[in-house]
Amino acid sequence: MLYFIPAAHPVHVTLMSVEYSDKSDSFNVFLKVYSDDFLLDYRTLSGDTSKVVLASDNNEVRKIVERYIKGRVQIYAEGKKLESRIVTINFSEGELKMDLVYNNIRNSKSYLVRNMILTDIYKDQSNLLIFRYGNYEEGFKLTADKQEQEFKIK
Repeated sequence: MLYFIPAAHPVHVTLMSVEYSDKSDSFNVFLKVYSDDFLLDYRTLSGDTSKVVLASDNNEVRKIVERYIKGRVQIYAEGKKLESRIVTINFSEGELKMDLVYNNIRNSKSYLVRNMILTDIYKDQSNLLIFRYGNYEEGFKLTADKQEQEFKIK
């Protein structure tokens, strides 16, 4: 007798939206990752995840996710790394969803977005990226071979 055991999710994908706010001169970022992929990738940075309890927005989880994001996702303005902070974290239905804010450097015209989530683990990883700045909007697929995208703003 054959048994079919479905994989948790057969695709390796994340979603990241980066949107500039003129009002606060910062970038609002939404990021979605499968929870099991997050733990797998976090283990490559830290080693042990046996004591990690994925509960939405508690202090210990916040520290873990902040450490992970700083290691895997960066935004640069004119070559200078922007500082980030987590606004919200939510673990539900097998997904990690978070909102972040990256402080901008005023009058920058060149931005580089780097997303290295799971790129050391899966060669078929797709990190989907939507970048918005005023009327400019563009989408890209970042991969294990192409982990960053530069945007020139006029």
